[in-house]
Amino acid sequence: MTHSRSSVARRAVLALFATASLAAPLASFASDFPNRPIRMIVPFPPGGATDLVSRRMALAMEKDLGQTVIVDNRGGAGGIIGAEAVAKAEPDGYTILSTTAGVHVVNPAIYPKLPYDPLKSFEPISQSVVAPLALVVLSKSPFKTAQELIDFAKKNPDKLSYGSAGSGSSLHQNGEMFKDAAGVNILHVPYKGAGPAVTDFRGGRVDMMFSYVGSVMPSVKTGEYRLLAIGSPKRLPLIADTPTVGEILGQPGFDADTWTGLTAPAGTPPAIIARLNKAVHAALEANKEYFQTNGYVIIGGTSDQMKQRIQTELKTVTPLLTKIMGPAR
Repeated sequence: MTHSRSSVARRAVLALFATASLAAPLASFASDFPNRPIRMIVPFPPGGATDLVSRRMALAMEKDLGQTVIVDNRGGAGGIIGAEAVAKAEPDGYTILSTTAGVHVVNPAIYPKLPYDPLKSFEPISQSVVAPLALVVLSKSPFKTAQELIDFAKKNPDKLSYGSAGSGSSLHQNGEMFKDAAGVNILHVPYKGAGPAVTDFRGGRVDMMFSYVGSVMPSVKTGEYRLLAIGSPKRLPLIADTPTVGEILGQPGFDADTWTGLTAPAGTPPAIIARLNKAVHAALEANKEYFQTNGYVIIGGTSDQMKQRIQTELKTVTPLLTKIMGPAR
């Protein structure tokens, strides 16, 4: 009995020593973070709103972190390719994901077998901004108002088309929400990113787009685009004369905004998440004027707040999208 107790005690001491030995380097590693460049994977091609926001954030984060933040575009499959790359990366803080609601909330609604779990595969760092969505047509379009477009679509099912950044993207999500709310059939044309979708839209190969207010405003100001409506619950001060989709449809609860944020691989130490969170908030402050004047709403917040948002939307928004959008084709 004495020998058995002695063996148990000895094993307990050895286990405690091993745990302490592993924890010490980890703590030292976290306190030294970052000591080399960080890779920010953007799961969409260059040229879209997520890419634009990511690049501004990366540049400002560099100043706070004292290290280069490399933007690495891994577009395709509605953000799945880039998200999978981060989910499988080392949890050391040197690979992070510039993510969207599309990656964590929309994709689970339409892809039954994702190569990542929207919650378990990531450690949230922080939300960054909410990007209000806008419905736009070219200035040469016959539609002067959103109501005219809706009336035509009701009389001519599938005669109109809209482009998106791909199946499962936020632009796809909001296009389908608009169709469902308005009771119309409009053909969805998915692209490998917002950039190619915009190119075809400008070329007249699709009739309309649901895109971020900040992305479309330069073209609205030059007269290339006509802004018909926004997806926010309330009008934006920046474009106060533009009605909301909810107003037009008589559905004041309609909300087609989308959010962006940053996550790291699951298992990234809390101290590193906290350091990256600080850098995100510094970047948001540095870009405050730009974001506000381009229609973005700054959120920020803690890692837990971002996790709670994803959890809530997986329970409320994802089932709705599954019903509306169905499986990806």
